[in-house]
Amino acid sequence: MAPRFLFLFSALLATATAAFAQCKFATDEVDPFDSTRLVTTQPMPVGLLIPSLYETVDGPKIIEEAQVAFSFTESDQDSLEAFFLTIAAPEYSYLKIESGQNVIIAFSDSSAVPLLNFPDQGTFDKNTNMRIYQHTCLVPLDLFYRMSNFGIVGIRIRYKQKKRTIMLTPEQQEALMEAVRCAAEAVGLAPVSP
Repeated sequence: MAPRFLFLFSALLATATAAFAQCKFATDEVDPFDSTRLVTTQPMPVGLLIPSLYETVDGPKIIEEAQVAFSFTESDQDSLEAFFLTIAAPEYSYLKIESGQNVIIAFSDSSAVPLLNFPDQGTFDKNTNMRIYQHTCLVPLDLFYRMSNFGIVGIRIRYKQKKRTIMLTPEQQEALMEAVRCAAEAVGLAPVSP
């Protein structure tokens, strides 16, 4: 009886470990000063490949159109618990963007939802000779559930001078849904069920 129980337990543990091992995190740590926990998935490329402004002998260096990461933060000092979608997008020129609902995500169910965006002014990247803009978007809980069940087919960023649309491939849509689910599992909000 004991060997059979041990075998079943080890099989169950291996299955659970294998399921969780698919989740890769860039950060899963607690700040020692204020006990704030931050869980962030590995950044993943989205969109197509684009030429950068960095010239090589063979022509311009080819880079990803954007990268995204999904994160969750919580604190036991206050009631802070929030999900964030961070988008890092290289741009060819200096662009202005204000805080507000300037990032819109389009779902596979044909709906589009604006996100509250906390932008920066861009940072010059010497590897691409372009400015990298980081858009940190607050994700409400109801939208989090949609992101875990429906693929995001596109992301639109509305700068003051132009609009930029990043379309995701089916593989990228699935990878982003999996990243959302992984973040939820890591903080104990999974399995995801609205």
